[in-house]
Amino acid sequence: MQEPALLDAHGRKITYMRVSLTDRCNFRCVYCMPEEGEPHIPHEEILSFEELLRVCRVAAEMGISRFKVTGGEPLCRKGAVDFIRRLKQLPGVAQTTITTNGALLAPYVDELAAIGVDGINVSLDSLSQDHYNNITRARIPLGKVLPAMARARDKGILVKINVVPLKDYNESDLPELINFALTSGYHIRFIELMPVGRGKLYEGVPQDNIREMIEESFGPLAPLGRVIGNGPAECFSVAGYSGSVGFISAVSKKFCHCCNRVRLTSLGFLKTCLHHNIGVHLKPLLRSKAGDAELVQVMLAAVRKKPLAHEFARALRTGDSGNFLMNSVGG
Repeated sequence: MQEPALLDAHGRKITYMRVSLTDRCNFRCVYCMPEEGEPHIPHEEILSFEELLRVCRVAAEMGISRFKVTGGEPLCRKGAVDFIRRLKQLPGVAQTTITTNGALLAPYVDELAAIGVDGINVSLDSLSQDHYNNITRARIPLGKVLPAMARARDKGILVKINVVPLKDYNESDLPELINFALTSGYHIRFIELMPVGRGKLYEGVPQDNIREMIEESFGPLAPLGRVIGNGPAECFSVAGYSGSVGFISAVSKKFCHCCNRVRLTSLGFLKTCLHHNIGVHLKPLLRSKAGDAELVQVMLAAVRKKPLAHEFARALRTGDSGNFLMNSVGG
Protein backbone atom coordinates (compact mmCIF):
# COMPACT_ATOMS: atom_id res chain seq x y z
CA MET A 1 0.00 0.00 0.00
CA GLN A 2 1.21 3.51 -0.75
CA GLU A 3 2.66 5.74 1.94
CA PRO A 4 0.05 8.14 3.34
CA ALA A 5 0.02 11.40 1.40
CA LEU A 6 -1.98 13.20 4.10
CA LEU A 7 0.78 14.75 6.18
CA ASP A 8 0.02 17.77 8.36
CA ALA A 9 2.34 20.70 9.04
CA HIS A 10 3.57 19.02 12.23
CA GLY A 11 4.69 15.82 10.53
CA ARG A 12 1.75 13.66 11.61
CA LYS A 13 0.41 11.10 9.14
CA ILE A 14 -3.36 11.12 8.89
CA THR A 15 -4.51 7.54 8.38
CA TYR A 16 -7.89 7.44 10.15
CA MET A 17 -11.23 9.08 9.37
CA ARG A 18 -14.41 9.10 11.45
CA VAL A 19 -17.42 9.35 9.14
CA SER A 20 -20.72 10.60 10.58
CA LEU A 21 -23.79 9.34 8.73
CA THR A 22 -26.33 11.42 10.64
CA ASP A 23 -26.80 13.88 13.48
CA ARG A 24 -29.85 11.93 14.65
CA CYS A 25 -29.79 9.71 17.70
CA ASN A 26 -32.35 7.74 19.66
CA PHE A 27 -30.48 8.53 22.91
CA ARG A 28 -30.07 11.85 24.74
CA CYS A 29 -26.92 11.16 26.76
CA VAL A 30 -26.34 13.88 29.31
CA TYR A 31 -22.77 14.65 28.20
CA CYS A 32 -23.72 14.75 24.52
CA MET A 33 -27.17 16.31 23.90
CA PRO A 34 -29.86 18.30 25.69
CA GLU A 35 -32.79 16.22 26.91
CA GLU A 36 -35.17 17.82 24.40
CA GLY A 37 -32.75 17.07 21.59
CA GLU A 38 -31.89 19.43 18.74
CA PRO A 39 -33.71 20.28 15.50
CA HIS A 40 -32.83 17.65 12.93
CA ILE A 41 -30.77 18.66 9.93
CA PRO A 42 -33.01 18.35 6.84
CA HIS A 43 -32.23 15.16 4.96
CA GLU A 44 -31.35 17.00 1.76
CA GLU A 45 -28.68 18.94 3.65
CA ILE A 46 -26.73 15.89 4.81
CA LEU A 47 -24.40 14.14 2.41
CA SER A 48 -25.84 11.29 0.39
CA PHE A 49 -24.19 7.91 0.72
CA GLU A 50 -22.70 8.43 -2.74
CA GLU A 51 -21.16 11.75 -1.63
CA LEU A 52 -19.81 10.22 1.57
CA LEU A 53 -18.34 7.32 -0.38
CA ARG A 54 -16.71 9.68 -2.84
CA VAL A 55 -14.90 11.49 -0.01
CA CYS A 56 -13.90 8.15 1.52
CA ARG A 57 -12.62 6.87 -1.83
CA VAL A 58 -10.49 9.97 -2.36
CA ALA A 59 -9.29 9.80 1.25
CA ALA A 60 -8.30 6.15 0.78
CA GLU A 61 -6.36 7.07 -2.35
CA MET A 62 -4.50 9.65 -0.24
CA GLY A 63 -3.53 7.07 2.38
CA ILE A 64 -6.39 7.02 4.89
CA SER A 65 -6.94 3.30 5.38
CA ARG A 66 -9.08 3.08 8.53
CA PHE A 67 -12.62 4.34 8.80
CA LYS A 68 -15.02 4.55 11.75
CA VAL A 69 -18.72 4.92 10.91
CA THR A 70 -20.45 7.08 13.53
CA GLY A 71 -23.38 9.43 14.07
CA GLY A 72 -25.37 10.54 16.05
CA GLU A 73 -26.43 6.95 16.03
CA PRO A 74 -25.41 5.61 12.59
CA LEU A 75 -28.00 2.83 12.60
CA CYS A 76 -30.73 5.49 12.76
CA ARG A 77 -30.05 6.14 9.08
CA LYS A 78 -31.71 3.74 6.70
CA GLY A 79 -29.15 1.95 4.56
CA ALA A 80 -26.29 2.36 7.03
CA VAL A 81 -25.20 -1.28 6.83
CA ASP A 82 -25.16 -1.23 3.02
CA PHE A 83 -23.01 1.91 3.23
CA ILE A 84 -20.59 0.04 5.49
CA ARG A 85 -20.44 -2.79 2.96
CA ARG A 86 -19.63 -0.40 0.14
CA LEU A 87 -17.08 1.47 2.22
CA LYS A 88 -15.32 -1.73 3.18
CA GLN A 89 -15.03 -2.69 -0.50
CA LEU A 90 -13.23 0.50 -1.52
CA PRO A 91 -9.62 -0.02 -2.66
CA GLY A 92 -7.17 0.93 0.06
CA VAL A 93 -9.60 0.51 2.94
CA ALA A 94 -7.94 -1.79 5.46
CA GLN A 95 -10.38 -1.46 8.33
CA THR A 96 -14.01 -0.45 8.76
CA THR A 97 -15.60 -0.24 12.20
CA ILE A 98 -18.75 1.23 13.70
CA THR A 99 -19.64 3.04 16.92
CA THR A 100 -23.20 2.55 18.17
CA ASN A 101 -25.26 2.73 21.34
CA GLY A 102 -26.39 -0.82 20.58
CA ALA A 103 -30.13 -0.27 20.87
CA LEU A 104 -30.69 -0.85 17.13
CA LEU A 105 -27.86 -3.33 16.63
CA ALA A 106 -29.56 -6.72 17.01
CA PRO A 107 -31.20 -6.99 13.55
CA TYR A 108 -27.91 -6.15 11.81
CA VAL A 109 -25.35 -8.31 13.63
CA ASP A 110 -25.41 -11.21 11.19
CA GLU A 111 -25.17 -8.90 8.17
CA LEU A 112 -22.31 -6.92 9.72
CA ALA A 113 -20.48 -10.15 10.42
CA ALA A 114 -21.08 -11.38 6.87
CA ILE A 115 -19.59 -8.25 5.31
CA GLY A 116 -16.58 -8.53 7.59
CA VAL A 117 -16.94 -5.42 9.74
CA ASP A 118 -13.73 -5.22 11.76
CA GLY A 119 -15.14 -4.03 15.07
CA ILE A 120 -18.11 -2.60 16.92
CA ASN A 121 -17.79 -0.03 19.70
CA VAL A 122 -20.81 0.03 22.00
CA SER A 123 -21.42 2.97 24.32
CA LEU A 124 -22.41 1.38 27.64
CA ASP A 125 -22.05 3.58 30.71
CA SER A 126 -23.79 1.37 33.28
CA LEU A 127 -25.32 -2.07 33.85
CA SER A 128 -27.84 -0.56 36.27
CA GLN A 129 -31.02 0.02 34.28
CA ASP A 130 -31.90 3.05 36.41
CA HIS A 131 -28.48 4.65 36.05
CA TYR A 132 -28.39 3.77 32.36
CA ASN A 133 -31.74 5.51 31.92
CA ASN A 134 -30.52 8.56 33.83
CA ILE A 135 -27.51 8.91 31.55
CA THR A 136 -29.08 8.03 28.19
CA ARG A 137 -32.56 9.48 28.92
CA ALA A 138 -33.87 6.99 26.38
CA ARG A 139 -35.71 4.31 28.38
CA ILE A 140 -34.11 1.59 26.29
CA PRO A 141 -33.96 -1.81 28.07
CA LEU A 142 -30.44 -3.15 28.49
CA GLY A 143 -31.99 -6.42 27.36
CA LYS A 144 -31.96 -5.00 23.81
CA VAL A 145 -28.27 -4.09 23.94
CA LEU A 146 -26.42 -6.85 25.82
CA PRO A 147 -27.62 -9.83 23.72
CA ALA A 148 -26.68 -7.99 20.51
CA MET A 149 -23.17 -7.40 21.87
CA ALA A 150 -22.82 -11.06 22.81
CA ARG A 151 -23.99 -12.23 19.39
CA ALA A 152 -21.50 -9.92 17.68
CA ARG A 153 -18.70 -11.29 19.88
CA ASP A 154 -19.76 -14.86 19.16
CA LYS A 155 -19.73 -14.07 15.43
CA GLY A 156 -16.06 -13.16 15.74
CA ILE A 157 -16.43 -9.37 15.72
CA LEU A 158 -14.18 -7.42 18.07
CA VAL A 159 -16.52 -5.73 20.55
CA LYS A 160 -15.33 -2.76 22.57
CA ILE A 161 -17.26 -1.07 25.36
CA ASN A 162 -16.97 2.71 25.61
CA VAL A 163 -17.54 4.12 29.08
CA VAL A 164 -17.58 7.79 30.08
CA PRO A 165 -17.18 7.77 33.89
CA LEU A 166 -19.29 10.50 35.51
CA LYS A 167 -19.44 11.50 39.14
CA ASP A 168 -22.95 11.15 40.60
CA TYR A 169 -24.07 9.07 37.61
CA ASN A 170 -22.11 5.83 37.16
CA GLU A 171 -19.02 5.97 39.39
CA SER A 172 -20.40 3.29 41.72
CA ASP A 173 -21.24 1.06 38.73
CA LEU A 174 -17.71 0.82 37.35
CA PRO A 175 -16.62 -2.35 39.23
CA GLU A 176 -19.62 -4.25 37.85
CA LEU A 177 -18.91 -2.98 34.33
CA ILE A 178 -15.25 -3.96 34.61
CA ASN A 179 -16.09 -7.45 35.82
CA PHE A 180 -18.65 -7.84 33.04
CA ALA A 181 -16.16 -6.87 30.35
CA LEU A 182 -13.21 -8.85 31.68
CA THR A 183 -15.19 -12.06 32.13
CA SER A 184 -17.14 -11.71 28.87
CA GLY A 185 -14.15 -11.16 26.59
CA TYR A 186 -14.81 -7.52 25.77
CA HIS A 187 -12.29 -4.69 25.61
CA ILE A 188 -13.56 -1.94 27.93
CA ARG A 189 -12.28 1.59 27.40
CA PHE A 190 -12.66 4.42 29.87
CA ILE A 191 -12.95 7.73 28.03
CA GLU A 192 -12.00 10.74 30.09
CA LEU A 193 -14.74 13.37 30.09
CA MET A 194 -13.67 16.18 27.78
CA PRO A 195 -14.71 19.83 28.26
CA VAL A 196 -16.33 20.07 24.85
CA GLY A 197 -20.00 20.67 24.15
CA ARG A 198 -22.14 19.55 27.08
CA GLY A 199 -19.23 17.72 28.68
CA LYS A 200 -18.29 20.96 30.46
CA LEU A 201 -21.48 20.66 32.55
CA TYR A 202 -20.39 17.47 34.33
CA GLU A 203 -17.51 16.14 36.39
CA GLY A 204 -15.62 13.06 35.32
CA VAL A 205 -13.87 10.40 37.39
CA PRO A 206 -10.05 10.60 37.38
CA GLN A 207 -8.48 7.86 35.29
CA ASP A 208 -5.96 7.10 38.06
CA ASN A 209 -8.85 6.35 40.42
CA ILE A 210 -10.25 3.84 37.96
CA ARG A 211 -6.87 2.15 37.57
CA GLU A 212 -6.56 1.80 41.33
CA MET A 213 -10.08 0.39 41.51
CA ILE A 214 -9.28 -2.25 38.90
CA GLU A 215 -6.00 -3.32 40.48
CA GLU A 216 -7.51 -3.54 43.96
CA SER A 217 -10.37 -5.73 42.78
CA PHE A 218 -8.98 -7.70 39.84
CA GLY A 219 -5.20 -7.63 40.04
CA PRO A 220 -2.33 -5.79 38.37
CA LEU A 221 -2.73 -4.19 34.98
CA ALA A 222 -0.09 -5.43 32.52
CA PRO A 223 0.61 -3.55 29.28
CA LEU A 224 -1.14 -5.46 26.53
CA GLY A 225 1.73 -5.08 24.10
CA ARG A 226 -0.52 -4.21 21.20
CA VAL A 227 -2.94 -1.49 20.24
CA ILE A 228 -6.65 -2.26 20.07
CA GLY A 229 -8.32 0.12 17.67
CA ASN A 230 -7.17 3.33 16.02
CA GLY A 231 -7.09 5.72 18.91
CA PRO A 232 -4.57 6.62 21.59
CA ALA A 233 -5.85 4.21 24.24
CA GLU A 234 -3.37 2.73 26.68
CA CYS A 235 -4.30 -0.97 26.67
CA PHE A 236 -3.84 -3.50 29.47
CA SER A 237 -4.57 -7.10 30.28
CA VAL A 238 -5.51 -8.59 33.63
CA ALA A 239 -4.20 -12.07 34.46
CA GLY A 240 -6.90 -14.73 34.38
CA TYR A 241 -9.40 -12.74 32.31
CA SER A 242 -10.19 -12.89 28.61
CA GLY A 243 -11.20 -9.24 28.37
CA SER A 244 -8.91 -6.21 28.46
CA VAL A 245 -8.90 -2.60 29.60
CA GLY A 246 -8.07 0.68 27.90
CA PHE A 247 -7.80 4.31 28.98
CA ILE A 248 -8.30 7.30 26.70
CA SER A 249 -7.03 10.25 28.73
CA ALA A 250 -7.32 13.23 26.41
CA VAL A 251 -7.19 15.81 29.21
CA SER A 252 -4.82 14.39 31.84
CA LYS A 253 -2.44 12.73 29.37
CA LYS A 254 -2.50 14.83 26.24
CA PHE A 255 -1.77 12.72 23.16
CA CYS A 256 -2.12 15.26 20.35
CA HIS A 257 1.46 14.64 19.23
CA CYS A 258 0.36 11.29 17.78
CA CYS A 259 -3.06 12.30 16.47
CA ASN A 260 -3.77 10.51 13.20
CA ARG A 261 -7.40 11.42 12.58
CA VAL A 262 -9.87 13.71 10.90
CA ARG A 263 -13.65 13.74 11.05
CA LEU A 264 -16.19 14.02 8.24
CA THR A 265 -19.54 15.28 9.52
CA SER A 266 -22.84 14.35 7.93
CA LEU A 267 -23.02 17.94 6.61
CA GLY A 268 -19.75 17.44 4.77
CA PHE A 269 -17.43 19.41 7.05
CA LEU A 270 -13.94 17.92 7.21
CA LYS A 271 -13.05 18.68 10.84
CA THR A 272 -9.37 18.32 11.60
CA CYS A 273 -9.50 18.60 15.41
CA LEU A 274 -12.29 17.70 17.80
CA HIS A 275 -11.80 20.80 19.96
CA HIS A 276 -11.14 23.42 17.31
CA ASN A 277 -13.70 24.37 14.70
CA ILE A 278 -11.08 24.19 11.97
CA GLY A 279 -11.46 22.40 8.65
CA VAL A 280 -13.23 22.79 5.32
CA HIS A 281 -16.75 22.37 3.97
CA LEU A 282 -16.63 19.78 1.20
CA LYS A 283 -20.33 19.78 0.28
CA PRO A 284 -20.09 22.74 -2.15
CA LEU A 285 -17.36 20.88 -4.06
CA LEU A 286 -19.27 17.62 -4.01
CA ARG A 287 -22.41 19.26 -5.37
CA SER A 288 -20.64 21.25 -8.07
CA LYS A 289 -18.64 20.01 -11.02
CA ALA A 290 -15.41 19.88 -9.04
CA GLY A 291 -13.25 16.90 -9.95
CA ASP A 292 -11.35 14.60 -7.65
CA ALA A 293 -8.12 16.55 -8.18
CA GLU A 294 -9.72 19.68 -6.73
CA LEU A 295 -11.14 17.68 -3.84
CA VAL A 296 -7.67 16.29 -3.12
CA GLN A 297 -6.10 19.75 -3.03
CA VAL A 298 -8.78 21.14 -0.71
CA MET A 299 -8.42 18.18 1.68
CA LEU A 300 -4.63 18.46 1.64
CA ALA A 301 -4.81 22.16 2.44
CA ALA A 302 -7.20 21.53 5.34
CA VAL A 303 -5.00 18.83 6.83
CA ARG A 304 -1.93 21.06 6.59
CA LYS A 305 -3.76 23.54 8.83
CA LYS A 306 -4.60 20.89 11.44
CA PRO A 307 -3.90 22.45 14.87
CA LEU A 308 -0.93 21.21 16.83
CA ALA A 309 -3.07 20.38 19.86
CA HIS A 310 -6.39 20.83 21.59
CA GLU A 311 -6.76 23.50 24.27
CA PHE A 312 -8.82 21.65 26.85
CA ALA A 313 -6.83 23.22 29.69
CA ARG A 314 -7.88 26.67 28.51
CA ALA A 315 -11.43 25.45 27.99
CA LEU A 316 -11.54 24.24 31.59
CA ARG A 317 -10.41 27.69 32.78
CA THR A 318 -12.59 29.80 30.53
CA GLY A 319 -15.58 27.58 29.76
CA ASP A 320 -14.94 28.03 26.03
CA SER A 321 -15.54 24.48 24.91
CA GLY A 322 -16.58 25.03 21.35
CA ASN A 323 -20.09 25.69 20.10
CA PHE A 324 -21.16 22.21 19.04
CA LEU A 325 -22.83 19.04 20.28
CA MET A 326 -20.97 15.76 20.10
CA ASN A 327 -23.69 14.11 18.03
CA SER A 328 -23.02 16.64 15.26
CA VAL A 329 -19.30 15.91 14.81
CA GLY A 330 -19.10 12.14 14.95
CA GLY A 331 -17.72 11.78 18.49
